[in-house]
Amino acid sequence: MKNIIVIMGISGAGKSNVAEALSKSLHLPYLDADDFHSKANLMKMSSGTPLTDDDRWPWLASIVEHILNTHRSEFILACSALKQSYRDYLSQRLSITWVFLDITEHEATARLANRKQHYTQASLVQSQLATLEIPKNAIKINATDKLSSIVSRIELQLKKD
Repeated sequence: MKNIIVIMGISGAGKSNVAEALSKSLHLPYLDADDFHSKANLMKMSSGTPLTDDDRWPWLASIVEHILNTHRSEFILACSALKQSYRDYLSQRLSITWVFLDITEHEATARLANRKQHYTQASLVQSQLATLEIPKNAIKINATDKLSSIVSRIELQLKKD
């Protein structure tokens, strides 16, 4: 079974930054779920149009297949995984530890407004929050803390589990 630590949350929560820093700290490969979106999904998000479940299922399937077809057994994955049904789907074939980056709408919108060269629009934060089903079985972290503090807290929680 592949063991995956998924850093999840809405756009602007810092998933990629946290996942990348955690992967360096734990010496595990890092994957960003954004790299698995279709061109159609990227175009939708770039135009400020929220993705639907029909857009997300093939995306999630491509992530799972990529992980299953690699020789590595452990990964750090940055992935929104907004709904419980998405998390259930990912967990069917992967052993996952969930890390939820909790952030307010105001903070996420401000972060996205300051981002350059990224397709996610600040206008998508509201739709992501509307879609988000807060996980019950996740390590919950305040996304506005310092990156080093977030990584340290995740590592501490991983040692407890």
